[in-house]
Amino acid sequence: MNQNALEKAWSEHSLLWDKNLWVYPVISRRAGGLSIGINLNPDKKCTFNCAYCQVDRTIPGSPQEIDVNTIEAEIVRIFAAYEKNGLSDFALFRDVAPEKRRIKDICLSGDGESTLATSFAEICQMMRRLQDRYSRYLLQLTLITNATCLNRPNVQKGLEALTEKRGEIWAKLDAGSERWFQKIDRSRISLEQIQKNLESAVQKFPLRIQTMLCKIQNEFPDEEEIRLYIQRLQKIYVQNPSNFLGVQLYGVIRRTAIPEVLPLEKEFFEMVAQKIRETIPVHVAIF
Repeated sequence: MNQNALEKAWSEHSLLWDKNLWVYPVISRRAGGLSIGINLNPDKKCTFNCAYCQVDRTIPGSPQEIDVNTIEAEIVRIFAAYEKNGLSDFALFRDVAPEKRRIKDICLSGDGESTLATSFAEICQMMRRLQDRYSRYLLQLTLITNATCLNRPNVQKGLEALTEKRGEIWAKLDAGSERWFQKIDRSRISLEQIQKNLESAVQKFPLRIQTMLCKIQNEFPDEEEIRLYIQRLQKIYVQNPSNFLGVQLYGVIRRTAIPEVLPLEKEFFEMVAQKIRETIPVHVAIF
């Protein structure tokens, strides 16, 4: 296996492929292989303004009217290319070992917050149809979200379709305190509202928490911040332990919105993971 090629594919997540506008393939560390991404936000709209974001918002987005049929056709085109040669003619994937290019999921993740799309429910229903159409791949359907809109009726309707069969919500929870939340995620929506959304969502849907751990302007989460963060995890977990799928701790791997965001040592991640495991019986992965 060409490890350098794999690491390059992990770190370079271009949202452009061939002539597609909405749909793109990536090699995903967290999905464990090839992920077909859907970018519902070429307009770059988001309810967060994360310090660690990799989207260049100095360049304005391109507002587009979402066309569910066009998005479905773009996904089908990627499947056709995958079934032809495993996307080995895509320059970024050419030297990645075939077993690391195995298709794993269709994922809503792009240049903003997917759940802001007015046609979110229709998109999820389309993904569910394609999951059945390509059932030979045992695809997972995934939503990566900052959880700010999980309480909206249209979003709930979409999640019912997305999670009906091997579907998961991967939701951000980056902080224990409002102060650190505003430093890292910089949102007009409060951490308390996000906490309520997560506690409500896990009662109905399979939920996995994603947490960015990094240093910002020479500051990183201290012992009290980690304690408050784990306390929040615990409150989500007790709502429905069977739907709480685990925690993904991840760090900086690509260029971020502000240069003062820096990676933390592996030992820090291991310490946080151990503290989580000592508090709640969940799987914790480090990326």
